[in-house]
Amino acid sequence: MFKRRYEIGEDGRPVIELAGQRREGCEFTLDGERLRVERERGRRFVLTGPRGQHATADRESGRRWAITTSAGRLELTRPSLWRSAWELRRGDVSLGRIEHDGAFKRTSHADLAADVPLQVRVFAFYVVLILWERANAAAAAG
Repeated sequence: MFKRRYEIGEDGRPVIELAGQRREGCEFTLDGERLRVERERGRRFVLTGPRGQHATADRESGRRWAITTSAGRLELTRPSLWRSAWELRRGDVSLGRIEHDGAFKRTSHADLAADVPLQVRVFAFYVVLILWERANAAAAAG
């Protein structure tokens, strides 16, 4: 019924458009490859493409998600209960943050390490977008 669209840009120019699908999923094209994010149950997201599975994100707690890729394990963590920002980590090393641009703006940004493959950075960003949407829906409902 309602489709979500997100435009991801770099240095002020659009790079990727995420076309939202039902059940908290989306599709996007990167380097000519069509990729899809799908939710499995409420605790897992999967990134797949024509060559199979690229990454998964599994909920470990309300403030931590494990992202598994062929290059290894990453974590999305929410370091503060009072802020909506999320941090991408590899072990004890921060790889950057994903956060809103302000309370009254509909934009957000990610500053993530370039050594993380772009499709994984987009995947992590999309997972955080969905988590923000869930939090907003829960706040509106209760």
